[in-house]
Amino acid sequence: MTARPGIVERVRDVIDLRFLCLLLAALCGSIALQRPRVVLAQPVYRYVFVLDITESMNVADAGLPDASMTRIAFAKAAVTDALTRLRCGSEAGLALFAERRALLLFAPVEVCAHYGVITSMLDRIDWRLAWRGGSEIAHGLDSAIRMAHALGPDTRLVFITDGHEAPPVHPELRMHLDEDAGQTMGVIVGVGGDEPVPIPVLDEEGKVIGYWQPDQVQQVDSYSLGRGGSESSEPMTGVDSGDLQTRVAQGTEHLSSLHEPYLKELSQEAHLDYQRLRTPRALSEFLVEHRYAHSRDVSTDLGMPLALAALLGSVGAACTGLFGRRRRSYGVFARFLGGSSHSAGRSHEPL
Repeated sequence: MTARPGIVERVRDVIDLRFLCLLLAALCGSIALQRPRVVLAQPVYRYVFVLDITESMNVADAGLPDASMTRIAFAKAAVTDALTRLRCGSEAGLALFAERRALLLFAPVEVCAHYGVITSMLDRIDWRLAWRGGSEIAHGLDSAIRMAHALGPDTRLVFITDGHEAPPVHPELRMHLDEDAGQTMGVIVGVGGDEPVPIPVLDEEGKVIGYWQPDQVQQVDSYSLGRGGSESSEPMTGVDSGDLQTRVAQGTEHLSSLHEPYLKELSQEAHLDYQRLRTPRALSEFLVEHRYAHSRDVSTDLGMPLALAALLGSVGAACTGLFGRRRRSYGVFARFLGGSSHSAGRSHEPL
């Protein structure tokens, strides 16, 4: 007389692994079609990107040596890459720097829902949006810090520039950022090459029509020039004319390079980080560091994970059919409920 199978054997007979996989796939797939969402606390980011749009940013010395890009184009590519790396629920805003202040284009908005709008606006940013000439970096950074602070305590500043001050600053009389230091977290991003190169002059179509010449730019700082006297023949007040003329003759302000030591000095004063932009991906990797994040309740779409689970269930069912053993279903429930020992002892045939 054949012994009746135990409970483990009965359950094993009842359960069809392929059926379970298909059931899982169908269940997950049907739920995924409903696009369910759940609110979870997640680390997210809130950035305002400030791009330098002064004329020195049109110098094409950024990126790889065999595929140089203009500094502004390279900066925009880095911001675009960063937007793709920020998780949903994060926010990004855009601002411009020219002359001596930062101008906010729009406050940070959610990156996934507004990705097309952000990148479309980013594509349109260039030197033609500058409202005035000049590039007073320290003043512009101070303006950007105050702007980011006004946008809320979770807003982080990303100030992208080559550090080229125009007109040049006096090393002892320049503006310092101690007063606004620590108001916001963020990073100064330096872009450009190490070798001074000519600054192009562009037409309205963006085509290079020449380069700035030594006598077309201010070669020394305004303090050294002094203030003109009441008569045209009167020399500049408080200035050694001989030394001034030598400095003007030897000036290189018509050339531009990345002013990295100056930017590092500014970052220390403002309690900001400094990062040199060597590749677009380097910026995004830096910006997703946890210390820049803040926790926020985010509505998370479960459609993709559920769709993936449905796919895995289908694959599992297929693999079970190919490599597993099919169990006969004759009398399964009868065996489970205590059917005949003959049915319980029925052998299983291989596929």
